Amino acid sequence: MAVRAVTESIRVILLTSSYRVERYIHVVPGGRLLDEVNKEREFIPVTRASIYALDGEAPLDTLDFVAVNKAQVVMIAPAVAS
Repeated sequence: MAVRAVTESIRVILLTSSYRVERYIHVVPGGRLLDEVNKEREFIPVTRASIYALDGEAPLDTLDFVAVNKAQVVMIAPAVAS
């Protein structure tokens, strides 16, 4: 039987030098986005991710999961829910 961790979703906008990634990063209940980003690991997991060109309006792709290399991240911020 699989065990699932209890998490809260934070909707984010994440920019790399080539793409904009939007959707959810998961944190422990009451956790902060900054705590999740500062974890000692090379990748940031993003779920239900929409991938856009930096200046694009329509998604290039939509994925259930993508791991973004932290070394490629230029900016990450909470997004306003639409």
